Amino acid sequence: MCPRCGVSLLNAGAQAKPGDTFTATANDSATDRLKSIFVIGAAAAAWVLVVFLAYVRTKKWSGGAFNAESFGYFIGSVLTPVVVVAFVVWLVDRSRKDKMSAAHKQLWMASLALGISLVSFAGSLRLTPDFDKSAAKKQAGHLMKQAAGKEAVTADSEWYDGPTRQFFRDILAFNQEYTSAVQSIDQSSAAKLYTPESYATRASMQATISRLHALLDVDKKYESMDPVLKKMEVNISAASASDFEKEEFLKGFRSSTDKSLAPRRETFRAEEEWMQSSIDLYEFTLAHFGDYKVQGKKLMFRGNGLIGQFQELQSKSIALHKTAIESKHKFDAVRQDALSQSGVTPADLASPGSKEK
Repeated sequence: MCPRCGVSLLNAGAQAKPGDTFTATANDSATDRLKSIFVIGAAAAAWVLVVFLAYVRTKKWSGGAFNAESFGYFIGSVLTPVVVVAFVVWLVDRSRKDKMSAAHKQLWMASLALGISLVSFAGSLRLTPDFDKSAAKKQAGHLMKQAAGKEAVTADSEWYDGPTRQFFRDILAFNQEYTSAVQSIDQSSAAKLYTPESYATRASMQATISRLHALLDVDKKYESMDPVLKKMEVNISAASASDFEKEEFLKGFRSSTDKSLAPRRETFRAEEEWMQSSIDLYEFTLAHFGDYKVQGKKLMFRGNGLIGQFQELQSKSIALHKTAIESKHKFDAVRQDALSQSGVTPADLASPGSKEK
């Protein structure tokens, strides 16, 4: 018994842990330090991987070009998972009674951020690599010139060069067919359209109506380029490439052609509206040939009702003609800009006197 407190020395000794208590405390502290070092090291390694994956994604996205835009993409790739996991870890730690240490918080955040980055990186692998758009346009220009016979055909540098060159050949042939069809129609009366002389005889009006019908039929026949586009898709499908590569190429092809052909479709639509309105005008005057006479630069109708209808039809047709011309000018400007970016001029593609669309 202890003479002071009365506690059995034997029992006290039996309850005590073997070994020096000061040594045990030192060992525990060393273990904690090692654990902290491991946690911090693991967190640091995870953060490094997060940054590295963001760098690789950015390089793939930008095609290796690092500028203000790609730097912003890189920062976004890093910060997005950081912001998300910081909020998640804050919510988890807030609900816990025993709060996490700063080191453990960093490990949790780094691990979750790495997980998000890995998922994003895996998704980016499904995307086709980006490329230098300027170089791609120049290469397309060379393929156009080769298709037109203005440059010697070179070996394909990419699996899609052959189908693309053939696509340009098909477009040139399609436009040449359209040009030949238009040029085969007698245009001698075109300059007299809307003049009093054009309404002077039945024969001249019938010739005008026939010419407009013929032009309208040609435009409707060549309005759609679906045959050429579908042939391109068939050629791509038969190319030596993976199904994934061909699918991704066709996605981009459909998207770009739909956008680039929009001005062409608008031009054809405007021309067809104008030609139909002109047909309506001359069919009206032909039907009422006995109800007016040409006097100087005017048509003199025998009734006020007929002259009002004539003026309305002619004004509409003239306005639609102006719209069609403006649409054609816009289309030509868009086409010229696209060709110039590829280093191609209309002369490189068109035969003398041709009217390409």
